[in-house]
Amino acid sequence: MSQQNNTSYRSILKATGVFGMMQVFRILISVVSSKFVALYLGPIGLGLVSLLNNATSIITAITNFEFLTVATREVALIKGSEDNSALSKTIATLQKMAVFIGLFGAIVSLFFSKTLSYFTFGTQEKQHWFILLSVYFIITSFSNARMAILQGMNNIKRLAICNIIAAFLTASGTIIIYYFYRIEGIIWVILYSSVVLFLITMYFTRNYSLKFTPFNLTEFYKQSSPIFKLGFFMSINLILGQISKFIIKLYINDGGDSLQIIGYYEVSIVILVNYLGLIFNAMALDFYPKLSTISTDNEKVKQLVNNQIEIALILVTPAIVLMYIIAPFLIKLFYTAEFSSSFLILKMALFSVILKAVVFPIGYIVLVKGNKKLFFKQALFGDIVNLILSIVLYHFFGLFGLGLAAVLNGVFFGIYIYLMVNKHYNFNFFSEGKRLVLINLFIGLVAIAIVYSFEQFYMYIFISILFIISALYSLKELNKRINLKHFISEKINRRK
Repeated sequence: MSQQNNTSYRSILKATGVFGMMQVFRILISVVSSKFVALYLGPIGLGLVSLLNNATSIITAITNFEFLTVATREVALIKGSEDNSALSKTIATLQKMAVFIGLFGAIVSLFFSKTLSYFTFGTQEKQHWFILLSVYFIITSFSNARMAILQGMNNIKRLAICNIIAAFLTASGTIIIYYFYRIEGIIWVILYSSVVLFLITMYFTRNYSLKFTPFNLTEFYKQSSPIFKLGFFMSINLILGQISKFIIKLYINDGGDSLQIIGYYEVSIVILVNYLGLIFNAMALDFYPKLSTISTDNEKVKQLVNNQIEIALILVTPAIVLMYIIAPFLIKLFYTAEFSSSFLILKMALFSVILKAVVFPIGYIVLVKGNKKLFFKQALFGDIVNLILSIVLYHFFGLFGLGLAAVLNGVFFGIYIYLMVNKHYNFNFFSEGKRLVLINLFIGLVAIAIVYSFEQFYMYIFISILFIISALYSLKELNKRINLKHFISEKINRRK
């Protein structure tokens, strides 16, 4: 294995470790915070929080143009060119875009405050919440512009520290605000969290000073138009994705025990997306800016994506096998025994996470290339396939069908996106990567076979054996790529 590859694997592993710990820390803070919030607000208050958050997310999806994502890409592209004047110019453009995007969100929230209050809460009494929420959109837009600098410049440690501090201060302030104001504190918590994030991102990007240049509409349009267009397509995809999930829930809700089943479905999604998803979130924070930096070189893109897939599989597969053992306990720990049926979905759906480890890095290729039409088709295909499979398979197979839909969606989406990037960008798997993909998918299939073939006692025994085999195999493959002994000794020496 070449020295260049070895360095690439080490970089990916290091970043995943740093951001992974950051995600774990944020989740722990969130869990502690949620306990206090539940104590101070009660079920009614939590329901109001959920409704306001949903309304905020919808307004954001419509007005935000996925600003953080597209802005991160722009900064990373300029970083790759090593042109400092171009970087300053890009940051200045992003700051001006932040003004427009923030004002757009604020205007929507202000002008439709009465309507939004009625549709969200069934009353116009919370109109003042949406009036105050307009401030949130302006502040958050500026925060995204500054956060994009951190992500685009790929400053791993600073970005991780920034997120941890923001999570800690937000959680602490949330507890204090709810203690004193209870339900009326809901809107103030949202505003407080936006101010905290803005101040922290400003501090951590203080080296990139705010420079207010004269506003030239023609020049601004020329610079921002491609960014806005890509962001617009991403926003449309985000909205369509939310609609797709909403339709699935509506279909599930059309039955006798439907509310319970939606509860099981929600718990399975939380475990798959929030808990296991932290692995992919950690990867994306480092991988996306890196890939954007080299996006014009197809060979380098191919190399990095293959490396990322290999590390993702090495880390994810043992974790998924382990989840077959601990998922039932996690469900009872974080929820109650009443939600145990969620495992009927997870039995099959957990395998989709291994598929995601392969598909996830490939999916970024079209995004960093900035091909709006291909990206739109890619996301639309995934949403439509997910919608059809979830409804049809739930109709015939119930909870098992929802898990099977997640797997088949991963298969169909994976095949589609591979063929697309292979055709347009000459992407393919390296021989070493193919072998790793096939072996890890086989391990995942064996796990499914064990879960559906044996009673609980024997299932735990055989899954435990499979976990040991998977973990040892992953360690062997990881050692082949980064020389674990040397990697660990380096870490120890640096700390000394």
